[in-house]
Amino acid sequence: MNIKECVKNSIYITSEYYKNNTVPFFSNMTDNVVWYGPAIGQNIVGLDNMVKAWESENNILKFSIGDIEAQYVQTVPSACEIMLMFNVTTFYPNGDCIPIYQRIHFSWADYSITGEDGHRKRTSKIYMIHISNPTKQHKSDFIYPVHYNEICQNQKVTVNEPRISLRGVDNAFYVLSVDSIIWAESEPGQHCLVHLRDKSISVRASISEIEKLTKDSLVRVHSGYIVNPKNLVSMRRFNIVLSDGSVVPVPEKKYTAVKKLLLGK
Repeated sequence: MNIKECVKNSIYITSEYYKNNTVPFFSNMTDNVVWYGPAIGQNIVGLDNMVKAWESENNILKFSIGDIEAQYVQTVPSACEIMLMFNVTTFYPNGDCIPIYQRIHFSWADYSITGEDGHRKRTSKIYMIHISNPTKQHKSDFIYPVHYNEICQNQKVTVNEPRISLRGVDNAFYVLSVDSIIWAESEPGQHCLVHLRDKSISVRASISEIEKLTKDSLVRVHSGYIVNPKNLVSMRRFNIVLSDGSVVPVPEKKYTAVKKLLLGK
């Protein structure tokens, strides 16, 4: 089993699902898959039953997902468990948008499948999905939370794009909105500490790699530091104050150039 591919596929399947593309969602499941949904009492056994349930409901909702964290454990050589954690916002036709914190547990295993050429081959499939943050379910909803705004408090959020993919030193996988990064700093061993709005994560990437991934969105202000100009609070000789209260140094020789990049003057 290629566990990294299973992690990547889990992220891809989830990202596409929230774009209302369910093809990867269903095509990666076994025939006897078990699905436990986010609302209490939601559970379906069997791929055919899942497809029928989704097809029977007219989905009028749109979704947006935030940063994704993926943790995994390989129980045996032919199986693994993957947990995705992220914020998802549901957009309703009346203009309401409601964010919740979502956790999706995928159980993967290797199966012997007969291909179109008639030959048997090993492939990884999902045999169980468990969305482990149960919420109240409206009596008129079955799959999609069409009436969810009637049972929770409305909130407004900002949708953030584009995203970058990074691997943590703890082997977790992260898919991050560039806008969610406040700043990043170099760590020993070609690693970086990335500071987000709600936490900091240590990743297997150099500051130069992160600069390349984020293109023109983040600014390199020091050989060991990169910052998001959207989170600039103030700038003085010779450092920068960011929205999380951090103070990032700027080399004296580069101060004027960095100031022009950040402030345009």
